[in-house]
Amino acid sequence: MTFFSSFRAKLILTIFPVVAGVLIGALLLAEWKFSATYQRLFEEQFENQITSVNHAKNKRFEALSSVLEKLAQTPATLKAMREGDFTKVTGEMRPALEKLAKERLQSEIGNLPKPPTGGMIQRPGLPGRPDDRREEKGKFALEMLRPQGSSLSQSAPFIALIDHKGEFVRSQRQRSGSPVTEQEVSRRSPKIPWLGDSNFDETLKQQEVGYLIVEAGDKRGEQVREVFVTPMRDPNDGKFLGAIVFGLPMISLADRVLYEQSKRSEYGEIMSGIYVEEKLVSATVPEDQREAVAAAVARSLNQSHREKRELILPIDGVRHRLIYRVLNPESPFPQAVQVSFYSLAALDREIGDLRRSAVGLGAAALLVAFVLVMLTSRSLSGPVSQLVIATQKIEQGNFDVRVPVTRNELGRVARAFNDMASGLALQEKYRSVLNAVADRTVAERLIENRDALVGELRDVSILFCDIRGFTALTEKMPPHEVIELLNEHMTALTKLAYDHGGIVDKFVGDLIMVLFGAPVTTGNDTLRAVECAQAMIRIRRELNHTSRHPLEIGIGIATGSVVAGCMGSDQRLSYTVLGHRVNLASRLCGIAQAGEIVCDEETATALGEAVATTPLPPRQLKGFSEPMAIRKVN
Repeated sequence: MTFFSSFRAKLILTIFPVVAGVLIGALLLAEWKFSATYQRLFEEQFENQITSVNHAKNKRFEALSSVLEKLAQTPATLKAMREGDFTKVTGEMRPALEKLAKERLQSEIGNLPKPPTGGMIQRPGLPGRPDDRREEKGKFALEMLRPQGSSLSQSAPFIALIDHKGEFVRSQRQRSGSPVTEQEVSRRSPKIPWLGDSNFDETLKQQEVGYLIVEAGDKRGEQVREVFVTPMRDPNDGKFLGAIVFGLPMISLADRVLYEQSKRSEYGEIMSGIYVEEKLVSATVPEDQREAVAAAVARSLNQSHREKRELILPIDGVRHRLIYRVLNPESPFPQAVQVSFYSLAALDREIGDLRRSAVGLGAAALLVAFVLVMLTSRSLSGPVSQLVIATQKIEQGNFDVRVPVTRNELGRVARAFNDMASGLALQEKYRSVLNAVADRTVAERLIENRDALVGELRDVSILFCDIRGFTALTEKMPPHEVIELLNEHMTALTKLAYDHGGIVDKFVGDLIMVLFGAPVTTGNDTLRAVECAQAMIRIRRELNHTSRHPLEIGIGIATGSVVAGCMGSDQRLSYTVLGHRVNLASRLCGIAQAGEIVCDEETATALGEAVATTPLPPRQLKGFSEPMAIRKVN
């Protein structure tokens, strides 16, 4: 028996997958919970940012919408638009709009979340660092508006006029080639980039809000402006003249972005930006990563029209989780998208540490399980192995085998096994005794079914074999020699009877009676009976060469219908046959000479030409009224 087929190996192969499966399941559940918690914190912070942006957007719209609509209908503005000169409208409109912008921005600055005080930001789980100091909230926010070397009062809002073709209306200074400032025209003049090839009057049906990128100075770079595009129509005939473009820095969003730099999650920095005009504008995303983030957002927008999506983005071989939401989903202008993302490197490291810890714990658990299994299996496999070996010995016929009885559950099995072995031993003893006093075939059928051998008529050949002169030979022999002589003789004849398919019916002194055809037939019972008789003559002659007392035998065979079955009492039964042919076989044996086989006519007829026979003179036999025709087997 190989190791893998042993009880111990099967127990190990059963326990180990269960332990490993539980550990792997626990690890996967821990990773899922860990990642889900981390993602939930990130999404909550993103939602807070989106809420802040939407709140600021709604406040601006409430404060600016009606004012801009009134300005769009003033005579000075309409006149400037008709004449196509931006210079004429600035004198009337710019002071009011700059004042409005200043008030709006100051209001938004006052509503920003208060930065940490004390100059030290304490990160969750990390020590505070001196480079995390922040200025007070007013100064911190105003830096977002102030181009290089300017003040808040000098940082005017973005103001422009767009004609009915969608082109910026330029001033006289621009027409003469003078430098163009941010306040006068977009960096993508002379045409607003939203329109493409569409007609402006078809796109702008009502006041709309869009997003535009403008230059904010050498060091500040690009900024996103939230612009209100207010259509201008002739009050007389309703003809579309163009639009006023009034844009403010996304102060609340931009300031919150910078403020969020001081907020790190426990696993790394959360970076934010705005995707607009196929570019990502951000104060926190590194420049070498902006292009990859912008490309990923662009692909996602092309593939799905959902306002909010989450992506896994690999950058420089490091996984990042990115989430975005469209800021102007209903706007006819190109979409602007609020983007936040963070590196998963720290999270992957934490999960890697968790996996290594789990592997170590799993290895320890498997080692402990292995030791326990070995100890447990030893107490189980030992008795089981003994039972297996004892069962194999039972199969081999050794019913004397016994196994030790222990005090555990296997002890009950061992006790039952020993009782079974004792019962099998007793049954085998009974079978041996039965086989010794009855024919083996008869005994087996009786064991299987006591009622199997009831009386029935069968065609059989009966063989009687008797020793000639046995009484005179054994008259003066000691009893034990007589028994030894008979046992030797009967053992040889019995073997021949079984070899030829016969059933030993009984032994009567020196006579043996053999049946062919009962209780089962072989199909050629008469021929087998004659061949068995011939073999008995030969074996007896061979034994006479070595035996102390040579013997001569005569054999009689008769064939016909008889009654066969178990006969006797309830306490003792014997399988035998009764009938005229049985008596005839006995009488034929009595008249046979030494070494001679005598049979009746029925036997010779059944043999046909298979065995030659010689007719003998009819003989008057005891018990028969008429002389019987007999034959001698050659």
